[in-house]
Amino acid sequence: MSPSSEQPAPSPDAPSQSLTEVETYGVERIPDADRTATPLDLFRVAFGGANTFSTCVLGAFPILFGLSFWQGLAATLLGVVVGALILCPMAVFGPVNGTNNAVASSAHLGVHGRVVGSFLSLLTAVAFFSISVWSSGDALVGGAHRLFGLEQSTLSYVVAYALFAVLVLAVCVYGFRFMLFVNKIAVMSATVLFLLGAIAFAGDFDPSYAGVFTSSADAATQSLFWPSFIGAALIVLSNPVSFGAFLGDWSRYIPANTPRRKVVGAAFLSQIATLLPFVFGLATASIIATKAPQYVDPGAPDFVGGLLAISPSWFFLPVCLLALIGGMSTGTTSLYGTGLDFSSVFPGCHGCRRRSWSVSCPSRSSSSAGSASTSCSRSRRSPR
Repeated sequence: MSPSSEQPAPSPDAPSQSLTEVETYGVERIPDADRTATPLDLFRVAFGGANTFSTCVLGAFPILFGLSFWQGLAATLLGVVVGALILCPMAVFGPVNGTNNAVASSAHLGVHGRVVGSFLSLLTAVAFFSISVWSSGDALVGGAHRLFGLEQSTLSYVVAYALFAVLVLAVCVYGFRFMLFVNKIAVMSATVLFLLGAIAFAGDFDPSYAGVFTSSADAATQSLFWPSFIGAALIVLSNPVSFGAFLGDWSRYIPANTPRRKVVGAAFLSQIATLLPFVFGLATASIIATKAPQYVDPGAPDFVGGLLAISPSWFFLPVCLLALIGGMSTGTTSLYGTGLDFSSVFPGCHGCRRRSWSVSCPSRSSSSAGSASTSCSRSRRSPR
């Protein structure tokens, strides 16, 4: 029997699809009437969450590891393509089951066994949320310093980090529809700003940047080439793979009868599109290594500081806009999924988001999490 034939009828009191209404669904199955997202929406959220400064920071690692531009590009292509191939099949869990990947995985790992994966997802989300807030906050303060003379004090950085955290939290409280709206804007605007950056740095970019693994390097240095290449590729690969636990958070709003090839294709292409920020980070890091090498010192690298140091003055405002847009999109995709995943592990906490900023946490989603997990498990079992 197909998954769609087992789906219960849409709820008669399904919540409004209003953009500004707080999302009421937790990890329970999304009713058919509310599953109106498309594979293009999945592409926008997944790409929007990676089309940011934090991805540029990851893209700079091949240069930090001593690779040349072309070696770094090869490592980047390898990491993105392999990571996208690993990631894309995970997109089908959401449309098939109507719930997030953490709950759907109970069919394979059990209700208790999947908790390990949930906590690993939590650590992944915290890591990428932190990278997003740090890189975007630094870029915003640094850009404002160059534009308006804002003092680069501890207080300035604290305010910038707090601003991003509060904005991201607000978007996550409103839920999927508002997050999709933010990413629709972020995808286009950030892409335009990155292309504008390509113009800004075109005159300084030299694709012949050689790195440290040249023919004149000593044997000890040469022996580190493959560890550096593989390490750079794995860091790049970690970006698409990190979305695996969260794809179902967004694809569960896609109707179950959507062709799976479209859902898988959207997830795959969303990561291939991240070559834009990856290559931007790689190219600008090679410029920084040439013009301001103190910022790529392996002991204390500072990609954002180096980017501001080599930027023409007219690009400072786009840097600030990239920081704001990128911090919002990456932060929301990380934090939204973590909150949803956590509400399946600790069901009573979902009521906090449902009542927006309320302190009381009703546990209505407790039975929903259990029933969703059970239904997923039953749908996977067949008589032998």
